[in-house]
Amino acid sequence: MPKNGTINRYFGDAIMKAVVLITCTKHKHEGSHKAEFLYSASENFVKYLECARLMADDRDIFIISALHCLLPLDKIIDSYECALTKKPKQEQFAWGNEVATQLSMLYVLNNTRFIVIADRNYCSALLPYLPSMDMPLHDVGCGPGGYAQLDNYVTRFVSEQCNDMRG
Repeated sequence: MPKNGTINRYFGDAIMKAVVLITCTKHKHEGSHKAEFLYSASENFVKYLECARLMADDRDIFIISALHCLLPLDKIIDSYECALTKKPKQEQFAWGNEVATQLSMLYVLNNTRFIVIADRNYCSALLPYLPSMDMPLHDVGCGPGGYAQLDNYVTRFVSEQCNDMRG
């Protein structure tokens, strides 16, 4: 699959752009860094990013942060401590709305397929606001226990892309 072009996915008669949202992680490098490096202290994040890069170009991969909402990989931020799971449900849904608002400034939400590599809390907070979501880890959670399910999802996704490109 070429990495220099826009990756689109066919769903019925519609062509939808694929955008990958990766959960933030508790383990971070200390200090001020590009988001991609800040979270690379987490083995889970490294695995998620590796999988995301098989499905989308870096410009269509974002980190969903409990503190910052939507982060491009190259955004420089300071390390922080904040967990979406520790916020009341109302705040979690407000966070989801803010992420969707930020995404709507970059994409047409109804024409975009969001692949959310995150646990149930993050997915649930986004679900009311993103009309088309794949949630490969929703049922199994984040971490090594979800790696096999994520790998299977990525394999299917890449296979579908190859089939779509063949016509």
